[in-house]
Amino acid sequence: MSVGSLSHVLSCSFVGAAALFIAAPAALADPPEWEVPKSCSGTLGTSDDSADFKSCIYAYEGALKAFGNLTTKNGASTVENCTMVVTIIDKSASDEVVASSDPMPCFNGSYPSPPLTVDKDKVKPGHGYVSFVELTRPGHDPARINSPELKP
Repeated sequence: MSVGSLSHVLSCSFVGAAALFIAAPAALADPPEWEVPKSCSGTLGTSDDSADFKSCIYAYEGALKAFGNLTTKNGASTVENCTMVVTIIDKSASDEVVASSDPMPCFNGSYPSPPLTVDKDKVKPGHGYVSFVELTRPGHDPARINSPELKP
C-alpha cells in the first residue's frame, strides 16, 4: 500500500469516527412525547353504549401526564349532556389527588389537550400514581375507569 493510499484510508477513518462521535449524543436524547409508552386502562362503555372511554398515564421528562380518550360509536363528535374530568392520584399517599382537570365536554378524541401534567418537582420517587377518567351525565351514575398504576 502506498503512503498516499494509507493516508487516505486513515483520514477517512478519522472523519467517519468523528461523525459517529458527534451523532452519538443525539441518540441518547429522550424520544418525542408522542412516542413515550403510555399506561392505559382497557375501555369502558357508557351506560347507554354510545361511547367507549379509557384513562392513560405516562412519565415524560420527569413529569407525570394523563389524558382520557373517548370514542363515540355512532360517528358523532360528542356525547350529548356529558362532562369528563381527568384526575391523577398518588396511591402511595392514601389516594391523594395531585392534579385534576376542569370538567370538559365529552368530545371524540383525547383530552385534555395538552395532557394534564404534574410537574417533575412534585412527583415523589417510588410512589405509585394512577389517573382516572370520570364521565358524568344527567340521569346516569358517574362512570369511572382507572389507568394501571405507574411508578416513575
